[in-house]
Formats: sequence, C-alpha cells, structure tokens
Amino acid sequence: MYQVTYDYLTANREKMDSMPNFPVYYDELGVDISKLLGFAAVETTNLTGISNRKNELKMVVAQNAYDLSTRIFAYAEQSNLVELQKDSYYPESVLKYGTDAFVRDNSRKLYNLAQANLENLAAFGVTAETQATFLANIDQFEKAIPLKRDSVSERVKRNKAYDAVMVQTDAVLKKIDSLAVTLRLSDPDFYAGYKSSRKIIDTGTASLSVKGQVVEVGSLVPVPDAFVELMPLPLNGDTPLKKKTADKGGFRIKSMTPGNYQVKVSKYGYTEQVLDVAVNSGETTKLTITLAKN
Repeated sequence: MYQVTYDYLTANREKMDSMPNFPVYYDELGVDISKLLGFAAVETTNLTGISNRKNELKMVVAQNAYDLSTRIFAYAEQSNLVELQKDSYYPESVLKYGTDAFVRDNSRKLYNLAQANLENLAAFGVTAETQATFLANIDQFEKAIPLKRDSVSERVKRNKAYDAVMVQTDAVLKKIDSLAVTLRLSDPDFYAGYKSSRKIIDTGTASLSVKGQVVEVGSLVPVPDAFVELMPLPLNGDTPLKKKTADKGGFRIKSMTPGNYQVKVSKYGYTEQVLDVAVNSGETTKLTITLAKN
C-alpha cells in the first residue's frame, strides 16, 4: 500500500511540490519504504530452513530412541527385569510427537540405560558403535534447538524495528494526507487518485485490521463461541492470534502487521475451515466465514 501511494505521488509530484514541507515528507516516505523492503527481504530468509533441519534431526533421534527402547525392553522382558521394562517402555507416538525437550531428555535416558547394560544388550543388536551413532544424533539435535530459539529472538528484534518504521511511515503519510485533502475541490481528479492509492479512512472511523462473522452454511445462523486463529504466512511456528466469536458470531482483531495470514476457524460439531487473507495497513479486512455441521 505504501509503495502504491509513493508511486502515485512520484507521478504527480508537481501537484504538491510547492506545498509546505511536502518535499521533506516525500523523501522521508521514500526512505521508510526502502527500510520496509529491506525488512521484507530479510524475512524471506525466514526460520523455515532452520526449523526443517531441527525437525529432521528430531525425527532421526525419535526413531533411534524408539528402536533402542524396543531392544532394551525385549532384553528386560527376557530377563524378568521389571523395573528396566518400565523404564525402557515408550510408545512410538510419544517419542515421535513429543516436545523437543522431551525427545532430547528421554533419548539421553535410553542411551544411559543401554550403556549400563551394554554387554547384555549385544545379543539384541545394541553395540558400542550403535550407541556412538545415537549419541552423535542426540548431540546434533540438542545443538539445533537453541539455534532456532536464537533465530526467533532475532526475528522478534526485527519485528520491533519493523513496527517502529511502520509507525513512522504512517505518521509521515498522515502529514501528506493533510496536504492532499486541500486539493479535494481545486483538483478533484488528483485527490480521487490519491485517495484511491492511499485508501484514506475518514476522521472518526475506527480502523480495524480484521472484522468478521462466523455463520452456518446455508442457514447463515451466527455461530457463537467458535475459535478463530490467525497465523502469519509463511507458517513458521509463530504463536497465532486467537479470538472467540461473540453471541452473534462476530470477532474483531486490531493493530495487526500488514501481510498475508492463514485463518483457521473451528468449533466442536462443525468442520474446521481454513482460508488465506491479506491484511493491508489502514484498512479493514472484512470476512464472512461459513462452517458446516458434522
């Protein structure tokens, strides 16, 4: 949206160049847009690669751990070692879908159990070599966890800086708005074009990023108490913005960062609905989302 306005002003600069402070505002707008584009370029190298690598290592470690678990359990069962049976039993799904910390800690626990019984486990395919490979995989996975955490921290810092530039850019545009509106009568064509590029919201009108209603398919009856989640795209494991629909199925989310979002709406007894939406600065994105009963 900023770029569209800047391009329009560039093409029609003679209309406003003589106005007080406009050249300064115009230059500031150009600098701010360049900064925002720089943030966008950095964001394209997002956490996806780091997250994918961590998840790949996690799956390898989880599979190693489950395999070792079955071998220790088999030895314990054959030897009537009840406590070792309890300590070594892990369902595959628990390891596969556990948290990073859970997989790391319990993999190390299984490794230590195997080390304590290594000689007896040889007949079950557990050797010093398989243990060394398992330990190396655990170490790699453990190193990848803080790497992602550090990257998230850097992203938070970038987002704060991005937000600060957004606030600054909006302030500059409001000053330009106050100059442009003086041409509404003397040059209506220019002002109409500027307003279209800027999408100026009349003074006193509340600006909401997203406003929507959830209704049933067909009947259009409002659906209260539905869960609405918005997640920035591309999906990188960010914490979603969450809302719950009111009695008439409505929801509002304010002050969102412009961009593309995935919207997920769910309620018990209805089929979950997922869609993508674009949120633009200074505008209200209006949604009507339909849910079908199961």
